[in-house]
Formats: sequence, structure tokens, C-alpha cells
Amino acid sequence: MGGVTVREYGLSFVGVCLKHYIGKSWPTLVIFLAGIVVSVILSLRKKPVENPLEVVTVDGKDRNMKYGEGDYEEAPDGNGSTWTFLSVILLCAVTVYNPFLVRILIPKLGMTAVYYRFFWVMPITFGAAYYLTKAVSVIRKPLIRAIVSLAMAAALAVLIPVNPGLTNLTLPTNVYKVNGAIPVLCDAIHADFETTQTYQKAAARSEKVTDRNSGKWLKRQSRTYPLCVFPYELEFAVRQYDPTVRLLFNRNLRLFYEGNRTTGITYDESKKRYQRRALILDAMYGRNEEVTTEDFQTAMEKTKTKYLIVEEHLANGGFLVQAGCRQVSVVAGYTIFRYGD
Repeated sequence: MGGVTVREYGLSFVGVCLKHYIGKSWPTLVIFLAGIVVSVILSLRKKPVENPLEVVTVDGKDRNMKYGEGDYEEAPDGNGSTWTFLSVILLCAVTVYNPFLVRILIPKLGMTAVYYRFFWVMPITFGAAYYLTKAVSVIRKPLIRAIVSLAMAAALAVLIPVNPGLTNLTLPTNVYKVNGAIPVLCDAIHADFETTQTYQKAAARSEKVTDRNSGKWLKRQSRTYPLCVFPYELEFAVRQYDPTVRLLFNRNLRLFYEGNRTTGITYDESKKRYQRRALILDAMYGRNEEVTTEDFQTAMEKTKTKYLIVEEHLANGGFLVQAGCRQVSVVAGYTIFRYGD
């Protein structure tokens, strides 16, 4: 959850995250909790029913035995589903919903102090839908059931607003469901990289290792993949689309460079590792006029970066070419520069 950190909110961290995610959809939480409470009460009040069953024994005698002692009649809510949802709540209550545990463990484990993906809220949505369905199914007459269903749907439509982002939603047309430029850019980079001496040397070194399950082979094999810097708006999608494209920036480092401090993870800007990466981005976009070609070349060689992909209208092309980059191609409005052979 962007902007909500353990450090800032303390023990109210989990509550604030939950409030942000539920937002104006609070009826969903109310329905879910009401369903849990009612179902638990009904389940506890239901008494076991013995099921007598006539059993013929091996000696041929009939015995009226009580089979399945302790079995319960199925509760109106399905019983098993209720306890499943309840067990999820209890599990979350002692783990991710526990502000004391979250506050202590997250910093020690080096994890981000932000809940970007609050997946544990999902049972609330599914649970609410389940209990609404069970409530409607109790009605025997089809006409009344249909009327009640429509009334519930109308009430939910009024009480729970539609996400405003849905009205402007545009889905990619390619089968990969990513920006259309990404597959073309990745293909162009791979095709060019495989013609370089860097790739050929790395491939030859990788072939010398016979054990394909060893860490040594994996390390050498990774060198046969191009190391790149993509524009901010493409980088996270590239990470998911093509794992054989290595990225100079990890997620948190790139967010930090772009000025996003909500992850709870900070970097020492005085460290060479950070400065070299920041310098490359500064040079790509001409953000720092004090960057020299020598500084840029040192940063590229130390980080072993091979490709820079820049928006065509933002590329600091003159400087990059002067510093040893070669323009490979222009694809879908992005210019691909290759450093070195």
C-alpha cells in the first residue's frame, strides 16, 4: 500500500492498510463478517444426528447398527466452507493481520515495509459472495428468489462504487498482455546481442560447464543474457515478460531513483554502486550536464551494462554516441543503444 509504512503508522499499520483496501467497499466486509457470525452460530447449535443403517454381517445375521456415529447434518451454510473462511481469518490474525508481528519481523527480514499486494483481503470478497449466494438459496420460490437477487445486486451497485479506473481501462491487444513495444524491443535486443563478441564469449564459457544444475553453469548462462536499462514505464513489465533480459535496476532501487520513497527501503546515495547506476540514467536523459564521457564509460564498464533503451524524443543521443554507444535501431518510438562491441 503506497505511502503506508510500519515506521509511520506503528501498530495501526495493518488497520490503515485494511481501510485503504476496503475503502468505500465496506459493505463487503460487513456481509462477510455477518455471514461468518450467523454461520458459526447455526453450526454450533446443530446437534449430531445418528444415521441408523442395516448391516448384514459375515455370519448372515442382520444387525441394526448405528453407522457414522457423531455425523452431523449439513448445516445451512455448508459448515465446511464457514470453518474454512474462519480458519483463514484466524491464521491471518496471528500473522499478517498482527501489527506486533508485522512491526517486528518485516524490518528484520529486510522486506519492504509496505503492503503493495494485500492478497489476504481476497477471502473477504469471496466470502461475501458465498454468503450472499447461500442467503438467496434459502428462498424456495424461484420468483421471490429472483426478485431478492435483483434487489441485492441493485443495493450493492449503489453502495459499492465502481473503480473509476475501469471506465478508462485499455487492455493490450497482444497475447502477452503487455505494452506492444515490449515484445518487439526484447526481440530486437536479443537478435543484436547474439551477434556480439560479448555473447559469443559468454556462450562458449557456458558450454564448457557440463553440469547444467550447478551454480557455476547458471552464473555463466546468465552472462548470455543482455543487461539493459529500460524506461521507467516499461521496466516492470519487461521483468515479467522476458526473464532472459537482465535489468540493471531492481524494483526498489529504480523506485528510489525516480523519487518514490514509499517502499520503506532507502539507499545510500554516497555509495559507488548507487552513484554509477544513477549516473547512467542521468546520461541517458541528459539530466546532469556535469556527467563526463569518462564517468559514463566507467559506470557502464563497472556495471557491465550493454543496452540502453530510451524514449526517442527524450534520448540524449549525441552524448551517448560520443561516449561509445551505437544506435542499434528505433522501435515503436524507443531508441536502442548498445555500448561496446
